[in-house]
Amino acid sequence: MKKLNLSLLAITAGMFFVTSCEPKQEPQPAAEDMSEPIDTVNAVENTAPSDRDLEDAKMKLSEAEENLKKAKESGDKAAEEVAQKAKDDAQAAWDAIKLTANETANAVKEGANDAVDGAKDVANKVGDASKKAYEETKDGVKDAAKDVKDGAKKAVDDIKNIGK
Repeated sequence: MKKLNLSLLAITAGMFFVTSCEPKQEPQPAAEDMSEPIDTVNAVENTAPSDRDLEDAKMKLSEAEENLKKAKESGDKAAEEVAQKAKDDAQAAWDAIKLTANETANAVKEGANDAVDGAKDVANKVGDASKKAYEETKDGVKDAAKDVKDGAKKAVDDIKNIGK
């Protein structure tokens, strides 16, 4: 009976030990509790107009011009005024999108030119530093060779003067 109690006690203690040492899983926070988005790839909005934006603006301008033409032909002054306002708005949107597209293209071109200029500057600096290092190394080797020559001459003189 004593062995049975000790065995049960050992088994119970072992089970308690095993279950208490298992890693506990932390509950995952709910999506609304998360302060940062998981996907930050699209966090920066593209400010350059897309081809679709350009096409839409051009299409709206063409439609507005067509509607203005029809309103003028109908002779309805109120419709003509509304169509003229819509055409002016579409023209302004088209001009703004073209301007933004041109500014974006110019910025990309300037960025590329700046990158090329920067690469040239770096290459020139590396070349200058390499040339300077070469000159310093060459001077150092000359000095070391002179020191070795002087040291060898002194060693020969010392050997000659050993017996004197």
